[in-house]
Amino acid sequence: MTSFAKAYREAFTQPAFPVIWAVLSVFGVTAGPFGTFVAMSFWARLLFWPVVVALAMSIGTALRVYIRNYLGLTRYRSEAPVLALLAVLVLTPPCLLLTRIAVADSVPPPSWGDVALYILVASGAASTLRHAILYQTRAAEAESDAGAGIAEETDPPRLLARIEPELRAEVVRLQTRDHYVDVVTRRGKTSLLMRFADAMGELEGVEGLQVHRSHWVALGEVQAVRRSGSKVSLEMRDGSLVPVSRTHQPAVAALGLDADDAPEVAAAE
Repeated sequence: MTSFAKAYREAFTQPAFPVIWAVLSVFGVTAGPFGTFVAMSFWARLLFWPVVVALAMSIGTALRVYIRNYLGLTRYRSEAPVLALLAVLVLTPPCLLLTRIAVADSVPPPSWGDVALYILVASGAASTLRHAILYQTRAAEAESDAGAGIAEETDPPRLLARIEPELRAEVVRLQTRDHYVDVVTRRGKTSLLMRFADAMGELEGVEGLQVHRSHWVALGEVQAVRRSGSKVSLEMRDGSLVPVSRTHQPAVAALGLDADDAPEVAAAE
């Protein structure tokens, strides 16, 4: 499973992140909500709001990674409202404190409800913009691949029909988590409420192997084999290390995936 730290870092590289930061910062500077337009000069707002927005987005990004990777909510209609609710609960107190300090006694301080409503609307708008940009980016990539003559020669596996259109691409790996199955493709990750065995059964046509009770990998997506003593793991295209249980190590070795010169790294069962 991709670590929280890795997923958190990757979230900052998404094209939507700087766009959302810029839009919210410009709004804060020009509109001056919560009395900052009256209490602060333009130059003070130009410093205050971009910093506040950056701090809020850093915390909001951590909440989003938790919602997507640990709660399995990746679709817009499920992710956006949960993220907005958590953002209101977590961000309202510090934002309320910062804005009250900023306006001091110049104007009446903002109320809890005013700040909470602002965060709720801003979070919803940010989620909408982020998903719209992601959809457009994935659609452009798919169109580019089609224009270059890159197309599947066979019908895609049935499992892909269950996930978001913008994530439909070559399957990298599966991982079971409670009652969910995380499906990782070359375009990202989503989660499905289904049995692990059923998910593997819907990958007909994809050459792959179950290497652990909780993991399945597409053989063509394996980048390297890593060893640490008796433990073996597979480095995948998405950067994750998938553990190979002792029961499945002979099957991996029989496929010629093992490498005696692979560097040793720690791997967990």
